[in-house]
Amino acid sequence: MDIWIKIAIVLLFCLLVYREILKSTARNSSPLSSSLPTKKAGVMSLLMVSLSVGLFVYVGLSITNIETRDLRPYRPANAPQFVSIFDQGVIELNGLYIKTNLAKAGELQDLATDLTQQCHGDDACEIEKMFDYVTHIPYRTDHTSRSPKEVLQTNWGDCDDKSNLFASLLNERGFDYRFVYVPHHVFVVVHVEDEKSLPFLNASLTIDGKKYYYAETTASGSRIGKFNGQFPYAFEGIYDIKNDKAVDMKNVSFRMM
Repeated sequence: MDIWIKIAIVLLFCLLVYREILKSTARNSSPLSSSLPTKKAGVMSLLMVSLSVGLFVYVGLSITNIETRDLRPYRPANAPQFVSIFDQGVIELNGLYIKTNLAKAGELQDLATDLTQQCHGDDACEIEKMFDYVTHIPYRTDHTSRSPKEVLQTNWGDCDDKSNLFASLLNERGFDYRFVYVPHHVFVVVHVEDEKSLPFLNASLTIDGKKYYYAETTASGSRIGKFNGQFPYAFEGIYDIKNDKAVDMKNVSFRMM
């Protein structure tokens, strides 16, 4: 919900409370009393209620303030978007809250089928086709976590937008992947069964005994397995979206061929 809508709701609530206070004061006032004390009581009550509500809202929004640009797992001083930790797609990673924005199941099924129809079930081919499609979408930074549909409609996106789109396509075809978070950036690592079909498999993470290859969606012309300059010492965390849990970094190893 936009912050201005929240502010409008709070103001409306305060006006309704003010109205009820005036009604209550009028009912309890003596017919012989002056109307001036009633007005003063009403104004003071409004100020007190407004202050209490405003403080409550400010504290609540401060606690749930999450920067969604690039899915960055940190909380800046002036975030352009307020997100509740109870919102759909918000994950917790090592005590940090991060907004994700994956497509719903089936939402991109037609696109995924169209992109992979020439692969005849070859998983490496399917992954590469979907990855090529996402990497050719122009990169442009923004300040919100945009949905895959928005990325497709506008034909641009930043690292979290394009990672969400690629992950959503992988979901439609049933492939296994993980989100990798580094400062100011996020990228995908994906498991490939038929490794011989892909020529650039040189950067990978072994997670719980299973190999996942780098897939940097922001670089036009990139390839699955091409190293993007991010070593594990810079990782802020890895997340398994399908199982809704953070990856234990003790069970992660890096390799370049």
